[in-house]
Amino acid sequence: MLFSAAACNKVLDPELEYAIEASRLKTITDFERVLSGGYAFMRNDGYYRFGYTGGGDVGTDNMIETSASLGNNRSLAQWYYNSGSTVVSRLWSSPYQVINQANAVLDNLDNLTETASGQKNRIKGQALALRALAHFDLMRFFAPSYDRNSSEFGVAIKTKSEATFPPRSTVKECYDFIYKDLTEAESLLSNIDIPINGIRKTRLDIHGVRAIRARVSLYAKDWADAKAYTDKVIAESGVNLGSISGSIGVGLTASAINNTTSFQSVWFNDLNSGVETIFAVAFNVGQGAPGNFPLDGVNGYTVSNDWRNLFVGVTTNDVRFNVTYNGAASPAAASYQKFSGRFNGTSIARDGNVDVKVFRIAEMYLIRAEANFNLGNNTDARNDIRILRTNRINGYNSVTDNVADVLANIQLERRKELVGEGHRWFDAKRYNLGFDRGAAPGQGDCPSTAPDCSIQAGNYRFVYPIPLGEIQANPAMKSQQNPGW
Repeated sequence: MLFSAAACNKVLDPELEYAIEASRLKTITDFERVLSGGYAFMRNDGYYRFGYTGGGDVGTDNMIETSASLGNNRSLAQWYYNSGSTVVSRLWSSPYQVINQANAVLDNLDNLTETASGQKNRIKGQALALRALAHFDLMRFFAPSYDRNSSEFGVAIKTKSEATFPPRSTVKECYDFIYKDLTEAESLLSNIDIPINGIRKTRLDIHGVRAIRARVSLYAKDWADAKAYTDKVIAESGVNLGSISGSIGVGLTASAINNTTSFQSVWFNDLNSGVETIFAVAFNVGQGAPGNFPLDGVNGYTVSNDWRNLFVGVTTNDVRFNVTYNGAASPAAASYQKFSGRFNGTSIARDGNVDVKVFRIAEMYLIRAEANFNLGNNTDARNDIRILRTNRINGYNSVTDNVADVLANIQLERRKELVGEGHRWFDAKRYNLGFDRGAAPGQGDCPSTAPDCSIQAGNYRFVYPIPLGEIQANPAMKSQQNPGW
């Protein structure tokens, strides 16, 4: 059940072009095709099209549902999902489809005769990176603990492409497996035949692997490793923070978006190589659209009042406010703007055909700041916060900003910077936070239809249930459901 390629929805149909019988994999073209399928499955609704981006924000204090919502993901937003929910099943199955593609490559790579030195390294390194990232993403939703050596259940580790029914491994075993794949991937991708990426960073190269490891180590609280890998990405990737371009108090302008070194360009122009993006999931015409919020010019979700209040007094100074939110009262105006679409020269095309940024250099600065804070290096942590703010706030004075409460400032910057990119839910788990949207339904940010307006820190719903279909089909998981479900 867990590993059935047939268990897919309509979103997957276009990806059938990447299918090939595993035993027939022989040429570099064959392997590249199957590897492309792994990246293509990341466009699934249960993965980076929505589940692991918008799905990590709609249930938090960052987002609210609008009147334009069709209610498809309301169970996530209002916390009434259960083990039988379709959306939960997709969050579980979609990363495993990526894992299956990666394993199909790894299982058959001995069949490939290289025509150039480094070909196998390039293919195998990416497959290992995809497999590691997908396993880690599953842990974010379904593991009760993120502690590096936790003996609690993590997720099922899948190492072969054939149908198997493994039990859930412990969190420690999952981390061991993920780190092993990432270590090997990094080594392999240091010696490849041709560059993996061009202008658009839609494949996992060595810098993408290091970014994954930095995030994994953040969750594992391996602060020294998180610092070491963010240091590498920041120093060696050639990716810089986007700068402020032009006047930011009047919203987005054509000149700002066309300036490919600007922060504004990142969200509406995928041709800004070397700015912000370390790895992105490609969305082109005919490949669907990021389902986070905009679709046909409307928003099912937009930023909350609580999120907007973070910018009180600086809405005309902080570029992130006007890039993220256009101030429109009506959801039909697509008030949430990240992932809306590419700029066509005169306006932003609200078609969703824009790459989803999975790893950005800004996140690396924030991870490094948090690692330095936990290592006792408060001066270095403050410096990273100041570097980020210098590139986001017009007229920012790093001398007068003493960043007194370092952790609170890191948490604030993560909310401002990463909204809608799928981090807030998991940050709440890491920091042991809850959410309070209002005193009663219809008040504050609490929807009038909501069964609850608050969720307390440590509530069992922060750990998603293993899908009922998986429990029923896999005898090894029969007694491994998460607590509370």
